[in-house]
Amino acid sequence: MSRLPSILIVILLIAAASPFAGARAQPTGTELRVRAAGRVLYLDHCASCHGASGRGDGPAAGSLRTHPSDLTRYAQANGGVFPSEQLRRVIDGRGVGAHGSVEMPVWGSVFKAAGAGGEAATRERIEAIVAYLQSFQQRTGE
Repeated sequence: MSRLPSILIVILLIAAASPFAGARAQPTGTELRVRAAGRVLYLDHCASCHGASGRGDGPAAGSLRTHPSDLTRYAQANGGVFPSEQLRRVIDGRGVGAHGSVEMPVWGSVFKAAGAGGEAATRERIEAIVAYLQSFQQRTGE
């Protein structure tokens, strides 16, 4: 009888126990700063509906006609791929036929009206929120 299947099983078990198994690349300093900015924006603008943890359980959620999305499951709902571009368009809300219920603000307009920097600053704010949302996605099996 061949020992090959037994050897393969042992190799797979050792690889799974390795400290490098399933390891993700560490974010750069710039990525961490963008996420931190996104967290601040998220807590200021999104958490009242979507909740501090992103699960759709914010203090205002109960008063809305449409329950806020669970933002922690976007990657799971998209086959393990985080839909960055789709979320950029949804958050921006300008030029999108549907970006959630009418209760969700068109953040692109809000951010553009709220601060200096015009369109570039608006895109940076949206990008920061998307980066923060990506940082807390649930993985398959969680």
